[in-house]
Parts: sequence; structure tokens; C-alpha cells
Amino acid sequence: MVPIERVVWISVVLVTVGALSWHPAMAADPDDEVSSPPSAENQNQLETAEEKPEWYVGLFMLGTLPSNRALKFETDPYSNTSVEGGLGGGLKVGVYPAFARRVLGFEAELSGFNGGVNAPQTLSDGVIRSADFRLNVFNAMANMLLRYPGKVIQPYAGAGIGLSGGFARSLNVQNSSVGTIHENAGDAAFAYQLIAGGRVNLTDRLFFFSEYKYMVANYKWESEVPGGAAGPSFSLPFRTHIISGGVGFNF
Repeated sequence: MVPIERVVWISVVLVTVGALSWHPAMAADPDDEVSSPPSAENQNQLETAEEKPEWYVGLFMLGTLPSNRALKFETDPYSNTSVEGGLGGGLKVGVYPAFARRVLGFEAELSGFNGGVNAPQTLSDGVIRSADFRLNVFNAMANMLLRYPGKVIQPYAGAGIGLSGGFARSLNVQNSSVGTIHENAGDAAFAYQLIAGGRVNLTDRLFFFSEYKYMVANYKWESEVPGGAAGPSFSLPFRTHIISGGVGFNF
């Protein structure tokens, strides 16, 4: 007689073999699942994400380093003009469209910063000249950017055009041959800027960025004499280096 233990053992083996033959997935190599291609649904989700545009918004702080350019009172240049830098900040909203493979981008930017203009009093050819005022600048720019589409670090470069409002405050501009200006003045001028920057993606949504810009605008301020008539004008070819840094959010 065959021992009962042997019968049980043979029965277990036969049941196990039969189960494996009916369910081959149980006998498959676990590595096969890892190396299997993504499902059609996952592949479609990846392709859909790549086809969407990348919208973003950013907030930044900035500092300026203007170049010294001669202030002109009418046509008389103040060769000793010193243009002071200042601090400011801004907001930008942009998009990298899918049709441009998220390499070419467009953004709208609003920013503002302060500064000053000073020309110590001098006497030349019998004319006394001096200038001292605060300069507040507000910009509305449209930028076009070209970036390297890295996963974490994305350097980029571009250019922008727009309007720059230059507001002269606390004015004391003197020229003994023309007159003196004390009232506030403002001018909206065409402006352009060159941009070089980089972005560091912290998550799929959050990123830090830093930028260098070189901005150009030519301001001309008109004054008034008592009674509302046009008075003497003064102008400044404004050129400044801008360093900014901030945080952004993709959506």
C-alpha cells in the first residue's frame, strides 16, 4: 500500500502544476512586467501633456545700475550728470506654446524701480548749471524668449519692446541762461531691452529664475510756466543694467 504522505505530496504537486498551466502569468518572470511597454492609456496621457502649452506667472525683485548720460536742458548738455540706480520689482505672465515645442516663448511684463539724477552746480561761459531730481520708472514690455528645454535647468535669452514711463520728482533743474524747473514732470517713451536668464525647476509647478537685462529709453520732459504755457524742456537718454530674481508658478 502506498503511504498516505506520499499520496498527499503527489496530489499537491499535480495541483500546483495544473494551476500554473491554467494561469501562465503566475509563472512569468517578474522582470517581464518592469520591461513591458507603457499601456496605450498612459502613452496617450504623456502625448497629451506634451501637446499642451506651458503657462506661467512670476514675481521678481530687481536692482539697477544706470549708465551716466548727459542730461540736456533744452539743447544745453550737462556733461557732469550722474544717474543713480535703485531697487524695484515686477510681475510677468508668459506662455511657451506647444506649436513651438515649448522652446519659443512670449511674455508680458510689468515692472518699476526708482533712481535719481544729479549734476552738481558748475559755472561755464557765464552760465550756471545744476540738476537734482528723483526718477521713478514704470515699464510695460512684451518679450520674446528662446530657451533650452532642460528638465531642471533652463537657460534662455530674448528681447522685448514696450513703453517706459519716466517720472521726474522733487525737481531742481537750473540753467541761468534759460530758466529753472521745479514742478514734477512725466514722459512715456518707447523702450526696448535685451534679456539673458535662467530657470531652475524645483517641482513640476514651482521654479526660481534670475535675469540680466539691458534697457534703453529716451525721456523728454516738458515744463510749464505760470498761465499754462509751454516752458523749457529737459531730456535724458536713459540706459541701465538690470539684475532681477524671483519665483514662478506653472499652470
